[in-house]
Amino acid sequence: MESFGRRVEELLKWIKNTQDEKILPSTHSYISPNIAVKDMKDFGRGIRAASPIKKKEMLLRIPHSFLLNFNTVVRHISRYNDSIKLQEAYYTSIYVPYGEIQEDHYTKIYSRLTMEEMLGLSSFQLLSIYICFEKQRGSSSFWKPFIDMLPETSDFDLAPLVWKVLKVDHYEELLKLLPNSTKRHLEKIYDRFQTDYNVVKDLISIKLKEISDNERVNDLTDAISHLVPIELYLWSWMCINSRCLYMEIPQSKNAADNFTMAPYVDFLNHSCEDQCGLKIDGTGFQVYTTCSYNPDEQLFLSYGPHSNEFLLCEYGFTLPENKWNDLDVSDYILPLMKPQQIEFLNDYSYYGEYTINEESGMSFRTEVALAVLQELIPEESRKLLALVNGYNDGSVYERNSKTLLKKILERVIHDCDTKRKLEYNDDNCSITQNRKKSIGILYNNKKTIAQKTMLDID
Repeated sequence: MESFGRRVEELLKWIKNTQDEKILPSTHSYISPNIAVKDMKDFGRGIRAASPIKKKEMLLRIPHSFLLNFNTVVRHISRYNDSIKLQEAYYTSIYVPYGEIQEDHYTKIYSRLTMEEMLGLSSFQLLSIYICFEKQRGSSSFWKPFIDMLPETSDFDLAPLVWKVLKVDHYEELLKLLPNSTKRHLEKIYDRFQTDYNVVKDLISIKLKEISDNERVNDLTDAISHLVPIELYLWSWMCINSRCLYMEIPQSKNAADNFTMAPYVDFLNHSCEDQCGLKIDGTGFQVYTTCSYNPDEQLFLSYGPHSNEFLLCEYGFTLPENKWNDLDVSDYILPLMKPQQIEFLNDYSYYGEYTINEESGMSFRTEVALAVLQELIPEESRKLLALVNGYNDGSVYERNSKTLLKKILERVIHDCDTKRKLEYNDDNCSITQNRKKSIGILYNNKKTIAQKTMLDID
């Protein structure tokens, strides 16, 4: 593979291609000369200020033709498929490079896809199969400069999903060490991944049968594994999951489909504080500063109010300081509940998800749960109903709630100390030890919140 610097040069050359100006003069690319991509220790690839940058300064403008989303994928696939009739103005206004069409195993499948089949896929499913194919098409792909700059699979080594799907060394031990709340999050993301992968494999199977009716079942299975090996599909899926940005797509079936991938923009690393703003209009995807920067300072973009638990599961990293960290105490509260109390919580949609935030403290759901524990027949308690319906502040429950919470937090601290005795050494750089260390960080975050809340209670 080419060096990092060379790949960045190729990406810049590709993005700055202004052939589309002949069609849409207002959609030219722009990359500020005041920024540069750097490979940085502890952050990976990121964007630094090459010279002073002012507040509200334009940094990037990426035209729609260079954004990777449902519409651009359909537009590119239509080059290989005469049966796809693009009537929507949004499709046809996207510039697609003309020239010799390179046909291969992957474009044969493109040629068989119907518009109905593509619209039946989620954006995630369509993009994940498309990126897998385009990655394998190499220099035949328009998107090669962008794909070459996407993270490597090894960049997701700390993501529990990768451990489980690829069955990495000691994965069963690692998964058992995860906090219960992290396990629940992992199961949700694992189900999403498996659902998407199965849908993609089923669609490819249908297309392969159309191409060759004589394929035996075993041959089809081998062909599917060759076209979308699970390792490659996982890489594609994680790249999308960790790099997608919100953008309304007219054909979206739900909010989860409203996203795009934007080259160069995806070099901006995450921070709890939003230091850059985004704007989308007819000219493309724009990024501007919300504060000033001195030379060599790294520029950040907030991916949202996400805890380290969320960041590790979804993206494969954590932050040293994260104000969005929370402590889920559901596993400590629910076993204390009697059947009538559980029934009440279910009836009023307050069952589970009892959290304490590092900054804002105990959630209202947690407050309600602690109050319910103090009522033997909760459905007959006027003061409890008044709390649930917002007619009082729950002060009548406060004293006993603090006593209950203190006992729960003592257990949390004890459990975190027990789990934190993970066998790792800071000087040991093995990937298994780094994975254990990432789990240890989650327990340390939880213990910190428990200790702070204990002090607030006292």
